[in-house]
Amino acid sequence: MMTRSLYEFKGRNFNADHRELLLSAIRRDFYTADCCVYQDAEDLYFSNSRSFAGYIPISRHRSIGVRTVTRRTLKEVRSNTSDTFLIWLPIRGAVTITQNGRTATIEPGSFALSYGNEPLCIATLSDADQEHLSYQITAPAHLVSQAIPEPKRLCAIPFSTTLGGARIARELFLSLYEEADNLDRASAEALALSGLHALFRTVNQEGVEHGRSLSVREVKLQRLMDYLELNYSDSELTTEKVAKDCGISTRYLHYLLKSKGTRFYDYLWQARLNNAYQQLTDPALARRTISEIAYAIGFKSSAHFSRAFRNQFARSPREVRQEMLNAPVVAATKSDEAELWIDDTADDDIDLAPILLAEQRQPALVN
Repeated sequence: MMTRSLYEFKGRNFNADHRELLLSAIRRDFYTADCCVYQDAEDLYFSNSRSFAGYIPISRHRSIGVRTVTRRTLKEVRSNTSDTFLIWLPIRGAVTITQNGRTATIEPGSFALSYGNEPLCIATLSDADQEHLSYQITAPAHLVSQAIPEPKRLCAIPFSTTLGGARIARELFLSLYEEADNLDRASAEALALSGLHALFRTVNQEGVEHGRSLSVREVKLQRLMDYLELNYSDSELTTEKVAKDCGISTRYLHYLLKSKGTRFYDYLWQARLNNAYQQLTDPALARRTISEIAYAIGFKSSAHFSRAFRNQFARSPREVRQEMLNAPVVAATKSDEAELWIDDTADDDIDLAPILLAEQRQPALVN
């Protein structure tokens, strides 16, 4: 089967329309998730493409001057199941995987697993030349489970591809991607399955120490931190809801967070404010209003958001965005006046929902 392009962008103005096309491609070819694109250079290029070795998909992600962060929440998992594992093989740059409360950076010379039916966060990182290249092999869960006992516990762990069967498997999958048009289906499938089993053996051999090192408390802590990382933007999040979804008591939830040196709401506000800062300084999101950002990350009032943001960064949200745009403040448009008003009313408790509803009734803009 011929290699096909899943998505490609080349240029400078990566806007909301391009982002929606990217999200559509991710939903179609992997699973439902949110993806943020961070621009590191003026001229950007990134692409996703795929070939098949029999029924085994081999995807390639390449980018120049851009980083991506893809999040899949528990809500998205429940609404769009994907009972597959991805095997990540970075060639240039690196891949950071967060799953089961564990975060690992996977660099060239290593590989790692991620599971589509549990919340996760995947970030692609560039090398010194601002380039990234990685491959993803999609493996059905039943195939992985037959070869690896409890494979979900071994996600987000780097395994070496520098020696033995894993090294051969790495080169094999890169060759299968390039030679997809020159192989018959049966031969390609047989080679891919051989490569998968070589990687699975490496996971079983190197994963023994990881599997035995986790106590019950550590496993529960990992699940809790993973859940919070992927759901902190839920404005209705409470200790009761989190404890129920994680299968623990609220008392034990507080105990686990205390062992990490934090408290429930301290963690939420810090995560939300960091996310707001990232969005405000992301050129691709320059047309997303400040009120939309505040509402999307879990704040219910402009007063709370503005006060918390100023306390954390010593600047207002608008000032931070203006610095990103690197332009002087100009005469305010009608939309800008609303943004300034939100900043200037930090002492008033104002519900953002009516503001956003009013904005939605105005002529549509690219967000």
